[in-house]
Amino acid sequence: MEKKEFRFQGLDAETELRISLLLIIPSVIIMIVILYFSHVIFPGIFFLIPLILAAILTVSVSIILLRHLTKRINDKEWTIKVDNGQNVFIKFRNKEYNFGLKDILMIKNMGNVNIRYLTLKTNRDTIKIRVGNTGFAPFSTPEDIHELDSFVEFLKPYIEKNFNKKILKNAANPNIIPNFGVYIEKQQKIRYTLINKLKPWQIATLIVGTLMLIMFTLMKVLFYYFDNH
Repeated sequence: MEKKEFRFQGLDAETELRISLLLIIPSVIIMIVILYFSHVIFPGIFFLIPLILAAILTVSVSIILLRHLTKRINDKEWTIKVDNGQNVFIKFRNKEYNFGLKDILMIKNMGNVNIRYLTLKTNRDTIKIRVGNTGFAPFSTPEDIHELDSFVEFLKPYIEKNFNKKILKNAANPNIIPNFGVYIEKQQKIRYTLINKLKPWQIATLIVGTLMLIMFTLMKVLFYYFDNH
């Protein structure tokens, strides 16, 4: 492996989480306001109609706010250097990581067509790289995604020689992005969580069922409050 350098725009998991938390309050407010006025103006309306309307408007406003927030982030550049195929240097803002390829314990390369979630776990650090070009991840370009894919592809010969691939039953399309998967260093034992063992339709059913239960409960609580005040 020769010396190589990769540069791309993205975020780390910490910044992504912080932005997501900032969206929770306005999203909840929008949802409650829409449900309230739907109940006041159309008291006999079928409960799914205001629920769907609230969900659509909440998502739309959240995307607009997210684009505004990400545009205000000036420094989004990741720099990755691999020196002589052995040592890795990664820089993002004021964070710097130096380690050898032999120090990597796990590589998780997940995502879909327009989003990449790359995690590198070493014996000292866990580095979480987020690159995306969608409504809910508007902080990169297609070129940035390609650059990150090129970095993983560059590591592929080393990965194939020194890592075992985790079998993910919950992956609906394991070939949706280049080198999709979770790779564990051969000396480490592969462990599976309950989510890893579930099939895609089981996870989808669980998520949809949970969301519907939460929304139904929220509506019942709100309507009870509206009717008694």
